[in-house]
Amino acid sequence: MLEETLHKIALEVNRFVNGSSPGRPGSSRRFGRIFTLAYWIVLACPASASADEELGRIATASNQFGGSFIDVESPELLARLPGASEDPRLRELWVSGMRLEQKEELVASAEQYQRIVELRPGASLTYWRIARNYWRKSESLSFDAKKERIEYFEIARDWAQRGIDADPECGECMLWKFVAMGRLATTKGLLSAVRTVSEMGSLLERGIALQPTYADSPNNTALGNLYYAGAVFNRVVPDSLWVSWIIGVRGDKEQSLDYIRKAVAISDARVDYRVELGAVLLCLGVEKEDSGRLAEGAEVLRGARQMKPYLSTDYLDLGYAQKLIESPGLACGFSRDGFIDIAEVIESRGDG
Repeated sequence: MLEETLHKIALEVNRFVNGSSPGRPGSSRRFGRIFTLAYWIVLACPASASADEELGRIATASNQFGGSFIDVESPELLARLPGASEDPRLRELWVSGMRLEQKEELVASAEQYQRIVELRPGASLTYWRIARNYWRKSESLSFDAKKERIEYFEIARDWAQRGIDADPECGECMLWKFVAMGRLATTKGLLSAVRTVSEMGSLLERGIALQPTYADSPNNTALGNLYYAGAVFNRVVPDSLWVSWIIGVRGDKEQSLDYIRKAVAISDARVDYRVELGAVLLCLGVEKEDSGRLAEGAEVLRGARQMKPYLSTDYLDLGYAQKLIESPGLACGFSRDGFIDIAEVIESRGDG
């Protein structure tokens, strides 16, 4: 059932990319795909879209942490959680919160974690776990529930910021604030969110510099996901002085390549990381007329298409990999929502 649903989603996305989806004229495409960064940062969150939901909804990744196969009372796990090994009250709250998270009762789970914050306010891990739950809750709602989605994304952003306030060296908190801000941008209105891009870039830069060590699994790490997000961000944002005057940040495709190679080195089973590596190589190859990078990018993408899907969204990425092989000129604007020209979006604001 999941594969059938994802296949339908992929077909719909293909129509959307080609400007042929009913009700989505090609003339509107430049407005629809700026900073969809939360989709690009595919973390271990359970799929929230059912087969009966809107086909255009991108399925989120399979749960690698809160899944039923995780023993939430294992000593090894509890030792990683603030206070769970020493304080029976905190242990009970952590176990309860994680069990609720497994059952997709995300707000109730977050409320348990909030009680932990009251008892142990300095532990930044608790803050970003709360932020992640509220982000996941918003992603589980229908696109039509815009008000509620915005509310939960804002709560996620604020809890991530509280984690940064509690611990200015919480790289995971910076990742989740970045994720929440990205989805707020796509939900509230992309053009009005251009002013947030500079802060988003700073969150990535600071988060990466801190080299966070948290990992739900070897193929789902905070640092790997930060490198991945940084790669996409630096590839899509133009390396342009005039653009930097407007949004306060410039892209850097060589930095993007460095980031994504590091992400692949951390988690070599991630299809999305490999597709991003191929996209960056093709982008640089096209821009610099570098036949070596064009050839390497195509080879990476062909290799990615032979990999076993790890996340539910990998089926979409594998389809995009083929499209990039066929049309390398699209690589600089590739995102999971389609293909964008960020400079054109900014220019359409009337500021340039």
